[in-house]
Amino acid sequence: MHNQKRMFVVLMAAIVVLGCAVAVAGTDAMQGVALKQTINLTMPTVVGGTLLPQGEYKVNHEMQGTEHIMIFTKVGGKAEAKAKCNLVPLNAKAKTTEFRYSENAKNERVLTEMQFQGDTSKHMLEP
Repeated sequence: MHNQKRMFVVLMAAIVVLGCAVAVAGTDAMQGVALKQTINLTMPTVVGGTLLPQGEYKVNHEMQGTEHIMIFTKVGGKAEAKAKCNLVPLNAKAKTTEFRYSENAKNERVLTEMQFQGDTSKHMLEP
């Protein structure tokens, strides 16, 4: 009986340590970037393959397994898009907020890169 209690305590301690390690690993993967931002799309823009109407968007940066995902949700609306993201380290904290775009075959503006003031990495969005 005493050995069962000891084994239970050891098992619980191992679970707690493992849980903490996973939590720290997830936050380290996004270290140096704000997890939430607000942006304004001044014209319709493709994000992650979804055409979003112009307007203000909340942007949340999440980890889904080992993938970085940016979720764009229109403020006061229902439009939403998700895009896979690759973080590229900067040499220093970004002094400005910048966005880069390309144009697809339908002549639509496509958001490809975001850099937010104060972050130490930029976000490269997958189409």
